[in-house]
Amino acid sequence: MSDETIMRWDPYSLTRDDEFDTFWKAHVTERPRKLLLILGRGFDVRALATASRLKSAGAVLQIWLLAFDNGLADSPLRAKLTLDNYNGLVALFGEAAIKRIGIKIGGPAGSAATSRNTQAAIKGAGSCSGFDDVVIDISAMPRMVALTAVAQILYNLDQMAKTGGPNVNLHVTTAESVAADLGAQGGSLSDAVTLVAGFSGQLTAQGTENWPRVWFPVLGERQHERLDLIRTEVDPDEICPVIPFPTRNARRGDEIVNEHRAILFDEFQIEPKNVLLACEYNPFEAYKQLFQAMDRYRRALNKLGGCKAFVSPVSSKLLSIGVLLACYDHKYGQISGPPLDVGIPYVETAVYGDPDQGTEPEFELYSMWIRGEWEV
Repeated sequence: MSDETIMRWDPYSLTRDDEFDTFWKAHVTERPRKLLLILGRGFDVRALATASRLKSAGAVLQIWLLAFDNGLADSPLRAKLTLDNYNGLVALFGEAAIKRIGIKIGGPAGSAATSRNTQAAIKGAGSCSGFDDVVIDISAMPRMVALTAVAQILYNLDQMAKTGGPNVNLHVTTAESVAADLGAQGGSLSDAVTLVAGFSGQLTAQGTENWPRVWFPVLGERQHERLDLIRTEVDPDEICPVIPFPTRNARRGDEIVNEHRAILFDEFQIEPKNVLLACEYNPFEAYKQLFQAMDRYRRALNKLGGCKAFVSPVSSKLLSIGVLLACYDHKYGQISGPPLDVGIPYVETAVYGDPDQGTEPEFELYSMWIRGEWEV
C-alpha cells in the first residue's frame, strides 16, 4: 500500500451532450468493438436516449435489459410507456440482441433485498469478459438498482483485470434533466432505510458501535421524508449536507437550501460551516469534493480510533454516480492508512405514481468513462 492517498478518477473522462456523439463515433470506429449495453425496462421518457444515440454513432450492441418487478401491477399509463420503450428498443436492435434479466425490487423492512437481488441478477447474467466495452445506462433504473449495477460490474471488471483477464472498458450514461426527474417522482416511499450491498458502513456492527458517525446527504428537491427516515436510522453525530453548486439554474442551490431549511437547521441543527458544495453537472468534480471531505474526517478521527461515514444520494442520478465513485474509491482505492468502510443508505420508492414528464423533455446526455483503456 502506498503512503500516499491517490484519487483514482483524477484526471477523468467525461463527455456531455453534443460531445457524446463525437466521442462515441470516434470510439466505435477506432477499431472493431463488441459492446454490451445494460439499461432498465422502465417508463421514463429518457429510457432510449443512450441506445438511440449509440445506434446513430454506428455501435453494434448486445443488450441486457433489467426488468424490475415490485410485485404490484403497473397503472395503464406506466404499462403503456414501458411497452412503448421496449418496442422502441426492439425497433433499434431487434429482439435477438436483447437479453431480459428479471430483478425483484423491494422487500421486508430493514432488508437490502433490491440491492442483493440486483447483485445476484448481474452475477447470473454471465461474464462481461467477451466484450470490449460495457455501457450502463441508468436513465430508467431505480436508484438502488443503478448504484448496485454500477458498483458490481465495476468491481467485477477490476478483479478480472487484476487477475490477468481482459481490460474491459466501463462507461456509465444518463439523460440528465431536473424537470424530468421531478416528473417521475410521484408515488409513495418505503418506510425502511436500505443500503447498497457491499456499502453498509458497518452501520450495525457492535465492535464499532461507539465510533462517531458522519452523514453526507446529497440534496435534491422534495426529499424531507427520505432525509428524516435516513437520519433516524443512521443516528449521526455530525451532518454535512451537500448542496448542488454550481448548477445550470443559478438559483437551484439556494432554492434547495430554502426548501429544506427547517429540517436542516431547525430540526437537524446543522452548523452552516458543515454545508458542502458539489458540482451539479460534473460527477467527477462532485466525486473529488466528496472524497476529500470524507478523507478529512477519516484522517482526523482515525487518530481517535476511527469513524463511520454514510453518504445518501437523494439528488440527481448524475450526482449519485459521483457519490458511488467516492465511496468505491475509499473502500477499494489507494488509501494511506486505514480506509473508510463507507455506507450508502437510501429509501426506495414503494409504490410508483404516474409520471408527468411530457413527451419530449429537454435533457443533456452524459457519458462517464469509469474504467479501462484510459487508465493504462
